[in-house]
Amino acid sequence: MKTSDSDTPQKDETVSTFHSTREFIEALGIALILAFFFKAFVIELYAIPTGSMASTLMGRHKDINCVVCNFPFQLSASSESNDGQERPLPKDQLPKVVAGTCPQCQFTMYVGDDNFAGEIYMSYGGDRIFVNRSLFSFRNPSRWHVTVFRFPAQPQTNYIKRLIGVENETVKIRNGQVFAKKDGSEHFEIQRKPLRVLHSLLRPVDDNDHVVPEIHELGWNTRWYSDSPNWQRSEDYKSFSGTNSTDEISWLKFRYITATTEDWRQLLQGRLPGGDLAGRPQLITDSLDYNSYIASSPHGRQLRIQEVESVLHGTTLQTPRRNMDRNSGGIGLNWVGDLVVQCTLHADKAEGVVSFRLVKGGINFRCDIDLSARTATFSIPGVPEFEAFSVNVPMRPGRNHAVMFCNVDEEMRLVIDGREIDTQGRGRYDSFALDGSLLCRNRRPTVLDLEPAAIGFRDGGSIRVANLKILRNMYYIASDTLNRDICDLELSPFQHGFSEENVKRVLSSPEFWGNFGKTRQRIFELGPDQFLMCGDNSAQSLDSRLWTSYAIPHYVHREHLIGEAMFVFWPHGIRIPGTRLAVIPNIPKMRWIN
Repeated sequence: MKTSDSDTPQKDETVSTFHSTREFIEALGIALILAFFFKAFVIELYAIPTGSMASTLMGRHKDINCVVCNFPFQLSASSESNDGQERPLPKDQLPKVVAGTCPQCQFTMYVGDDNFAGEIYMSYGGDRIFVNRSLFSFRNPSRWHVTVFRFPAQPQTNYIKRLIGVENETVKIRNGQVFAKKDGSEHFEIQRKPLRVLHSLLRPVDDNDHVVPEIHELGWNTRWYSDSPNWQRSEDYKSFSGTNSTDEISWLKFRYITATTEDWRQLLQGRLPGGDLAGRPQLITDSLDYNSYIASSPHGRQLRIQEVESVLHGTTLQTPRRNMDRNSGGIGLNWVGDLVVQCTLHADKAEGVVSFRLVKGGINFRCDIDLSARTATFSIPGVPEFEAFSVNVPMRPGRNHAVMFCNVDEEMRLVIDGREIDTQGRGRYDSFALDGSLLCRNRRPTVLDLEPAAIGFRDGGSIRVANLKILRNMYYIASDTLNRDICDLELSPFQHGFSEENVKRVLSSPEFWGNFGKTRQRIFELGPDQFLMCGDNSAQSLDSRLWTSYAIPHYVHREHLIGEAMFVFWPHGIRIPGTRLAVIPNIPKMRWIN
């Protein structure tokens, strides 16, 4: 018989509601317990306040797209916050970041709230990351891993750096690189970075996809050029095609040409800059755009702002813009010879040889890819001690291949389509780089280093190269103090000041570098349970290199280690257009930390 609604016992509903409430409370309790468990023993959340790990991890910063070349870059905005300040300032007295220099074209761009374009250049909080607290319970801390620890001088304060020295070894920083020797050993060995770490530490020098054709139409020198008629440049200056059936290599060469603030003022008005420095190539250094920020302060000096009206209507500068003198803090003062050249390579047929060349200290490092034999041969011409060798490579005619040739950490490496070619360590030449040898680590740059990269072609039909990029290796400064003169040379070549003109004159004259002595070095001894930590932003990182000047031991003891950084789960939100609300999840920038 059918039971009416009135026949249903009311207590059943009461019991059901009770059970649902209890289940919810139990689930919530279990979730809270698990959260506390994970926080205490496994995973913890941290926010990055400053830029000592830039550009691997971002502190408070501004995201910028250059108004001239549209290259995306970041500027430190840590000065806008009281984080880490011993004497906090009222909010209305904090500096405001109003400008910074593009690492691609060197245009110093005004980003103040009163910019003519009315753009919003807001400052974002630092990356939010997951830190694994449990790893050190199962294995020892590892070199090159990004590590969170308690600052030895203030254990209540957490720091994040990259671990570069492990226990029971002696670490040496020299020429921007890390060397180590174990207890009982007599020789230092260079410490090489795994490919995943190398990708995180490579810094951009040139990205030809962001070339500005309009300034070259005025006569300004291009960075990629060739003396050979066998290379043809595309109309947009972004790609090159080569045809060469002879056995003589036709080279497409790279030279690092930069524009000063005054150069840009002339170029934007449609005039070719004059003077002996204009358009001259210079050495590649450890410059970092993140440090090029210019901040205004209510009580600081008046900043020199000039209005420039562009007549180069092919660029994004359609309206007048404000332009400022470059901040010397972002200009690198240390020559970097560890470079990477990469491109997208397309060959119509399986014939010919494509050559990649990188120069360091006047020495050529070569990788020649034979398209018909599908082999790559590594060599160091002029250095008979190094034995050339060949390996197979997965090259196919009619396809685009992403090719990356590296000369970093005293080793030649080749990456094709994201996969490193196994050379079984034969690309290493550290055994030939001892002092007094042709490849000695302390050798100086030469005029050949003003053309540090090239791509060549011979014995074949035709090829096309696009997406050309030059990257540099991370450079650890052997400094013991944070100051403006962070040049590793024993005698500073920048003794006449840090004006753009003076710095450019020094960097475009490598023949004079032998007059400034050897590069400094720092040596750190580590005992049991002691680890050495350095920031990826070496010019602005209070790390193990500097602690001794503050009467703090140079190492972090094991008991102060917290865990390893794993993942950036909230880089910063995507800004809602027209507002200062950045709440949309920024999924493309979420990433594993290497």
